[in-house]
Amino acid sequence: MPTEQDGRATPQSVSIDLDDVPTGRRSFHVALVSGGMDSTVAAAVSQEVAPTIDVLAYLDTGTGLDANREYIEDLADALGAQLWTLRTHESYAEKVRENGYPGPSRHGMMYNFLKERQLGKLAKGRDDLVLWTGVRSHESERRMAHVEGVQEADRWTWVAPIHDWTKQDCREFLDERDLPENPLWDTLGRSGDCFCGCFGSREELIDLEAEGYEDHAEWLRNLDTETDDETTLWAWASLSEHQQRAARVDEDQMTLCSTCAVPDGGEAGGE
Repeated sequence: MPTEQDGRATPQSVSIDLDDVPTGRRSFHVALVSGGMDSTVAAAVSQEVAPTIDVLAYLDTGTGLDANREYIEDLADALGAQLWTLRTHESYAEKVRENGYPGPSRHGMMYNFLKERQLGKLAKGRDDLVLWTGVRSHESERRMAHVEGVQEADRWTWVAPIHDWTKQDCREFLDERDLPENPLWDTLGRSGDCFCGCFGSREELIDLEAEGYEDHAEWLRNLDTETDDETTLWAWASLSEHQQRAARVDEDQMTLCSTCAVPDGGEAGGE
């Protein structure tokens, strides 16, 4: 794992230049947590290296598991941090009934609907919103060329304190800090915060049922549509991996959707 001092992560260990991070009186620092291992580690690291972390924020998509939300609440308690849960006020189920199940080509729409709008509300009235995330370049080959430690966006600044860490680095940090672990990492191999289905697989539904979440799997299956639009006829996560790869997705959409990416060498348990 990157070197530390006095048992704490340092700016050197996280390979970011803190001079590039807004620190003025009007800056507002938020550690985004999804319930995944990477965002858990990043939240803890950000508390150690950031000028301040004002709140943890969980973007509740309305499609995830209650067990994941409960873990995030436990994590906030363990970190001694205030937690804000930002949930979309619109219904995923109604969107599916109106437009059909979203496939890869509609990931941008679902990202905006389920996550980015909530960030927009968070940014309203704030000059310097700083969002600390758990995105890592080692998650996949695609991310190797795109992840940066600090990146300016139109309405906020992204900071990725563990952008160059490996999965093993994250596991070691978890153990050394004795941070709570999400049981879903071992059972589902992911956090379970979002099941929009844009890049989902049928195996996810099987895993949900095998681990006792039959009701959630059945809910996803039953969001059927009667539309005749051929682009919306597929069922939840029915596209093949080849079809998924054929869909182009803006990298900006993937900042908060790491496990939505088409599998290409990434590891489970991320986000």
